[in-house]
Amino acid sequence: MIERITERSADFIKVFAPAKINLFLAVTGKRADQYHELVTVLGKLSIGDTLAIRRDSSSKGIKLTCPGYPELENGNNLVFQAVEKWLSKTGENWGVQISLHKEIPPMSGLGGGSSDAVSALIAVNELGRNKLSNAELSSLSAEIGSDCPSFFTNGLCIAEGRGEMVRQLGHQAAQKLIGKKVLLFRPNIGLSTAEIYSRLSENQKYSSMEWATDQVDRWGNDQLSTGDFLHNDLEGAVFDKHRYFPALFEQIQSVYALTPRLSGSGSACFVLLPEDFDRLTQLKEAIFEAWGDDSWVKYAEIIN
Repeated sequence: MIERITERSADFIKVFAPAKINLFLAVTGKRADQYHELVTVLGKLSIGDTLAIRRDSSSKGIKLTCPGYPELENGNNLVFQAVEKWLSKTGENWGVQISLHKEIPPMSGLGGGSSDAVSALIAVNELGRNKLSNAELSSLSAEIGSDCPSFFTNGLCIAEGRGEMVRQLGHQAAQKLIGKKVLLFRPNIGLSTAEIYSRLSENQKYSSMEWATDQVDRWGNDQLSTGDFLHNDLEGAVFDKHRYFPALFEQIQSVYALTPRLSGSGSACFVLLPEDFDRLTQLKEAIFEAWGDDSWVKYAEIIN
């Protein structure tokens, strides 16, 4: 499991919640339970949110603050739901004070909400007496969000089903990406995951399961380069409505010879940077020129 704890005392803990990118995302159909069937390869990043959680034995209930994002300070936040579920599962009954510091913009496709929820589970489990196993925590997290279980896995991982069936990728192609530099960029707009999947469902633009698993296998066997492996079925649903995405993607490909991709359902995008890439300043300037000075642009790397 990713080492997330950065500070610890008897009644206080500070935890890191890493962002993720989808290096590969194939949507292979819609299930009877209305979830979509996925095959996705995820990498965790050095950039992420921070949660400071305090156990208060003199009070009850959950108090959540999120500086700069007052709209997240309520029971709809996955952090709140995660702590609530943990308290119910363990039978513990003490006050929980949570300060969530967001570095990952909401509605970005970078897994911020899910990662925050997993970090919250890890934190309260550390502070509690009736501790759950990692398997129990992962199972509990799957009730909160489909991609939550992937944040319990070190390194690159593949997630299938609705995202809850996760296994680590230990082959050489995956290991080579640990430490890889990444540029993240996002217009000043969030995209609704439900809306993007709904549009994909309407268009029935699904990949076949056979193709998706074959692509993953070929990449893992070094028969497909990482550049050719990068894929996201949700790009079409986003690009059809938001034409400024493909316009910038085409510019980055033609001018900088890089392969930009949407992460998850967006709106954040990424490019993997070659070690000898020396045009980072120009690339950032091109993004700001295309999408405005209020765009979010961050430099990160893939972590183990």
